[in-house]
Amino acid sequence: MIDKNNIESIIIHQGFRDFVWIDPREIVVAHWVRVKCIFGCKDYGLGTCPPNTPSVNECALFFKEYKSGLIIRLNKFADKNDYPSEWSEEMTNSLLDIERKIFLSGFQKVFLLNQTCCSLCKDCPGNRLDCKDKGRSRPSPESFAVDVYKTAKNAGIEISVVSENPSEINRIAILLIE
Repeated sequence: MIDKNNIESIIIHQGFRDFVWIDPREIVVAHWVRVKCIFGCKDYGLGTCPPNTPSVNECALFFKEYKSGLIIRLNKFADKNDYPSEWSEEMTNSLLDIERKIFLSGFQKVFLLNQTCCSLCKDCPGNRLDCKDKGRSRPSPESFAVDVYKTAKNAGIEISVVSENPSEINRIAILLIE
């Protein structure tokens, strides 16, 4: 049985307050998300992005193996043309710390879908075999074909496409716990 209070205290201790529990089996997986990765994302082909990820169908099956999860929303006022890389790296490290603490508390299947494409190394070799930090690199929800907008909306979290610049950006991380 998951002690939600204990897990929430770990998350809050790391500075995150905007999160909601979800049933991972209700995560919306869609082929259009994968197509947007292939045609439109500058990170396509890098270590934790397609084609270095499971197929869309395999991703859908993966989420069915979990009964509990959290969507964590991160917000930052930023200029789209000057992505806040230092902030994103700090958030990634905090999220990985959360995953580790939950693992050590007895949840061996805990898995983080990071709030952004893996950017741990400045010189990514572009494939999983040559990854320099395999133990910490994590895929984003989008690289696992998650329709982040629909999944967040279904969980009661409102996010929208950023149409003005600079603006408040929303990043979504998903933490799967079993």
